[in-house]
Amino acid sequence: MIGFSVERWEDLAIALKTHAAENPVVKIEEREFGTRYVIEGPLKSPSERRIQIRTVWFVAKDATFPRLTTAYPIKGKEND
Repeated sequence: MIGFSVERWEDLAIALKTHAAENPVVKIEEREFGTRYVIEGPLKSPSERRIQIRTVWFVAKDATFPRLTTAYPIKGKEND
């Protein structure tokens, strides 16, 4: 268990935004409708555990902000 809960969903939202700000973009893909950014690195959790995750963000051509499309643990990467 890493400490996120439905009741405190804001904790996960903040952790995902922090993850995007503190970790490198490992892939950028230009698409017909915008740009896709893949970010990998540790996610800080309320239980102080860090798990390696990949997040994918998309910025539509007509948008000025990214939208989270998915986030999941990276298999085969060491977790603290």
